[in-house]
Amino acid sequence: MAEANNEAQCFYENLMDIGFSDEMITHFVLLQKEGRNRELLGALQSSRRDLLANIHTEQKKLDCLDYLVNWLKKKESSRQ
Repeated sequence: MAEANNEAQCFYENLMDIGFSDEMITHFVLLQKEGRNRELLGALQSSRRDLLANIHTEQKKLDCLDYLVNWLKKKESSRQ
């Protein structure tokens, strides 16, 4: 029984580490306990897509920032 408890705790801690709200964690834990794995998998995959979209958005911002920094460095070096 300790192994099942450990698995449940690991699942819960992973959901917390991801940053899900308490409400979402409760929902995911309930789905897992009820054996509704297909629904749980769909919800987790949807969250993954959302997270990946956010990463791409932030990467684009970082690329733009890098461009400006490099542009300004070149401008400064040409003045010397």
